[in-house]
Amino acid sequence: MESTTLITPRSEGPDFVGIGVQKCGTTWLGDILSQHPDVLVEKKEISFYTHHFHKGYNWYHNWFKEKNGRIAGEITVSYLFLPRPDSFHKEFYPKRNPKRTLLFWRKQPSARDQLLEHYPGLRVFAIFRNPADRAWSHYWFWRNRRERMGKRIVPFEDFFAADARWVQTHGLYADHLAYWREAFPDMGVYLFDDLKNDPDTLIKDLYRFVGVRDDFTPVIGEKVNAGRYEKMPKEVRTQLIAHYRDQIERFSVMIGRDLTPWLQR
Repeated sequence: MESTTLITPRSEGPDFVGIGVQKCGTTWLGDILSQHPDVLVEKKEISFYTHHFHKGYNWYHNWFKEKNGRIAGEITVSYLFLPRPDSFHKEFYPKRNPKRTLLFWRKQPSARDQLLEHYPGLRVFAIFRNPADRAWSHYWFWRNRRERMGKRIVPFEDFFAADARWVQTHGLYADHLAYWREAFPDMGVYLFDDLKNDPDTLIKDLYRFVGVRDDFTPVIGEKVNAGRYEKMPKEVRTQLIAHYRDQIERFSVMIGRDLTPWLQR
């Protein structure tokens, strides 16, 4: 059994930060972490570097001020692909959307560089999922939400081709991981597959990684935010696997895991 290296909470700010991509189980991970008596997760997605950076670090640190001897952290998935400091943030919708193409330009910080500068020794982890399944789940999350709002929807093929809501970009795992490992070479990498198939082992490994004892047993309920959507057509899966094949193969080598199942049609 691996030993746990306990860490001493820093005086202010996070001791760990989770990043990743949407629809990969980060809400579930946040719940598992928050149940541990030695961990404080005041709010799962603080989104400081994406939406609240203008409020300053004092605002950010307030989320972690009630540590009382515990380590503290957050999980904001969008930090993974947050643009570099010299680029701009762009969001657009499919052209068939009644709003046509909308561009929102806003200068943003690099979450990676800011975290590295302000929190030496910070523990960063990410969770990933088969990019084909993730893209399909992403689309249905978007589609179901728009249907509830009475807004127009578009077919998956159009949504993906337009990279709407960055559905394509989220799946560039090898590129994203390489970028983050430049700053955090020891960052933790977890897979959605393990969450489904062996959650107990994943939980213990995550507790060890963030630096708390792994003998605590949380309540494992149903997967939080489980999506409900139609089965992916075979032809769509074939196209998505072809699109992400190079990224999957590179990512597999980078994390030392056999991801052959991700390439099965």
